Amino acid sequence: MLAIVLGSGFAWARDKKNTEVKVEDKAPVTKTPSQEKLLDKIVAVINTKVISLSETLRIEETLDARREVSPVIYAEEKYTAKRLVEIMLRSYIVRDKINAQGYIINDDAVESRIKATEERLGLKRADLLNFLKSKNLTYEEYFEVIRETMEYNIFATRIIAPLISVTEQEIKNEYYRRNSANNALSFKYNLVDFYVPEANLVDKKDTKFLAVLKDYQLTGKLPEEYRSLESNNLDNLSADGLSKELKEILKDTAEGSFSKPITLQGNLHAFYVQKKDLVESQEFIQAKDNIQNDIFMQKGKSVTNNWFDREYSNYYIKNLL
Repeated sequence: MLAIVLGSGFAWARDKKNTEVKVEDKAPVTKTPSQEKLLDKIVAVINTKVISLSETLRIEETLDARREVSPVIYAEEKYTAKRLVEIMLRSYIVRDKINAQGYIINDDAVESRIKATEERLGLKRADLLNFLKSKNLTYEEYFEVIRETMEYNIFATRIIAPLISVTEQEIKNEYYRRNSANNALSFKYNLVDFYVPEANLVDKKDTKFLAVLKDYQLTGKLPEEYRSLESNNLDNLSADGLSKELKEILKDTAEGSFSKPITLQGNLHAFYVQKKDLVESQEFIQAKDNIQNDIFMQKGKSVTNNWFDREYSNYYIKNLL
């Protein structure tokens, strides 16, 4: 048997007697420009992982199927190539972070999830494969999308969710925003009632009174005609006991603001709303969980984007798109 040692343009062979024999190698093939063809292209790098153009194009070709399988990852209607690369970069970071916390989604876990889905939907493996074929998605691609989805769910639960809080007041404010035209809405208030005899005022315009009150909050000073200004704290005041006009004024006044002035029994009043609470009706209680979830999801997008923006600096990332 001959042992071959490659040289430049030649091969040196040794026979069984260890005698060197010079064998001319085939001349290297020179391609003309017309023969050259670009097979693939690097579009991004994160640490040691390389993302190719063909990977990006393949995801683009199978987006509809991926949305059906994993709407949590592929949630947008349209994607640019750069955005698809960003999804792959984020998937790498998610896997790295949850692995560091001891959460590793191995092949057995993915297969178990797929089988559970088949049982839940009453499908056989052949049915699943036919579905994937109709969607131009291979089983291997489907398998990895399921893995990434499982990883993302752990990431969202263990890393992102603890960073999000939804207050009771936020839920009430959103319910009010959605139902502001509903006359059945009722509130409770903590107010500071500022009032002055209207007869003492030279300028009785609402804008003048409000400007004086806002300046008084900051400086403690009053113009001469407002020296008779008085105030009264009204806590836990129910809207049910108010006049229709005052109820409407307070309903349209945000917490931390002055109401539109109103004349009552010869005095010009303006109410500073310290606290405005929606009375929990049965309708509110029924809608509460859905509103909380909606606010949580809305905040989640912002918190997640900010989290990734901070994490990018911990990785070597090169996005060439």
